[in-house]
Amino acid sequence: MSADAILEPLGNVAYVHDGTTEGLLSAIFQAYALHEQPEDFTSEAGLQPRLGQSVRYIETDVALAARVKAGIMRKAGRDAWDAVLHASLSDDPSAGAAVYRFVRHIMAQPAVANSGLIRNLAHPIAGPVARLDRSVMNERHLMMQFLRFEHFENGIWFAKCNPKANVVPLLMDWFAGRFNTERFVIYDEVHQVAGIFDGAGWYLAQTDEVHLPEHASDEAAMQAAWKGFYDAMSISARYHPELRRQFMPKRLWRNIVEVRDELKGGMALPTAYALRCRDRLTCSGSVAPCIGCRSGRR
Repeated sequence: MSADAILEPLGNVAYVHDGTTEGLLSAIFQAYALHEQPEDFTSEAGLQPRLGQSVRYIETDVALAARVKAGIMRKAGRDAWDAVLHASLSDDPSAGAAVYRFVRHIMAQPAVANSGLIRNLAHPIAGPVARLDRSVMNERHLMMQFLRFEHFENGIWFAKCNPKANVVPLLMDWFAGRFNTERFVIYDEVHQVAGIFDGAGWYLAQTDEVHLPEHASDEAAMQAAWKGFYDAMSISARYHPELRRQFMPKRLWRNIVEVRDELKGGMALPTAYALRCRDRLTCSGSVAPCIGCRSGRR
């Protein structure tokens, strides 16, 4: 905390941290140290003070954060810590307060009473953290499926994403283990976080600007081949745009090579559908609905 911070306990207070997991854990530690029970934990960008609420700014202290992590592990085990870590990366404005209430709850009772608690979705305190954990891990799973790397002339592979949670820290180990012979960058344009793997290890960087060189000479051919494969694998009789949007959310399309062109100038069919529609001139039932001719007849 800053040296000029007011140290008297405050009743109606919001804690503001830097938005990282370490920042949130530092804020939780200070809540204990100052004998306060903050109503809100948030980053400065998300701060919306309640009527009459005081605000306390908390500096991130990695050592204090490590002590909170050790306490969670000791009192509730690895599963509880993983849930806290994942929940802390959520964009939900209530995530910080939910994690704080969970930490206070498990610290106030013996470890045996916390066994399996995080898996109890019906629990009024553990349930919100468990649901945040599930939501963040679902977002991580989407990024693992739909990240598309592009090759640049300096040998770097680059992928851009726009997740609903700050999942790049959760992606780097997985990609580093499978892409360990190449240097790559995963950039989250929403949270402005870049995960950088240099061939030996990975680290995170906060940045709102990314300057990229020209694509490698083979990148255009590789993208064309990938789009051709996507079209070739389609089954026209089973074209189901609603189901595709369910499994491949449209908010992600602008960073997915095979479908991002569909966002330009409105929806368009993959090549296979468009050619079939032009050949038949009108939709007689084999494509339902045929967007190419705007007919929904069967």
